[in-house]
Amino acid sequence: MQLKPAIAAIALLSAVSAASALTMENNGAYTVEYDETTLFGGLSGSFTSALEHGFNWNVPDDVQVVSDGGLVEMEFDLPSFTVTANPGWALSDPRGFLGQIVFTEFGGAFTSMSISAEVSIDGATAVTLGDTVDWQVTGSVPQIDYYTGYFAETWSATGGFTTLSVSNATLTLTAEGGSLGAITAQDQNQLRVSFNVSAVPEPETYAMMLAGLGALGWMARRRRTQG
Repeated sequence: MQLKPAIAAIALLSAVSAASALTMENNGAYTVEYDETTLFGGLSGSFTSALEHGFNWNVPDDVQVVSDGGLVEMEFDLPSFTVTANPGWALSDPRGFLGQIVFTEFGGAFTSMSISAEVSIDGATAVTLGDTVDWQVTGSVPQIDYYTGYFAETWSATGGFTTLSVSNATLTLTAEGGSLGAITAQDQNQLRVSFNVSAVPEPETYAMMLAGLGALGWMARRRRTQG
């Protein structure tokens, strides 16, 4: 007969734990709320320039895959987050960057990386987006079929927004075939989100502008009448 209270207590604790997983950070022009329970943990930093604002996570070195010939595929959860414009600010042209994560291919091995997420803008129905991550070869010895390089890509959209939500995001690493295929992240690798910001005049400012224009118009009409 004591099971129901116990179950209720467990459910309550679970709800509290789930709520505490969301972290909110106010960065002046915007507020970001994100899930810190993934392998990526809390935000590594935020940045700002004359127009661009944003934040980033360092990619943990646990994000890796290694194969000595067979197919090995690893999937990692990326942080869910919501960016909201603070009063007095407008956000636009969101961009996402992932890189530069090193790969090694030897003896005919093949590696690949892909990312997918559900994206919602201003509360609209979320759209599932997915793409392979581009790669760049930085060194090779063709005689032994050896190649090394990195995965990195930037995704972007145009237009203004008040809220941007990304959820159910995953990163998939694949290595197969040959003698050795590997993708290995390092702490300096980044998952970065950025966007343009601009100040929005307060209603009082608009009122003053309209009053000023009205006064100029009245003066111009008065000059014409006197002339």
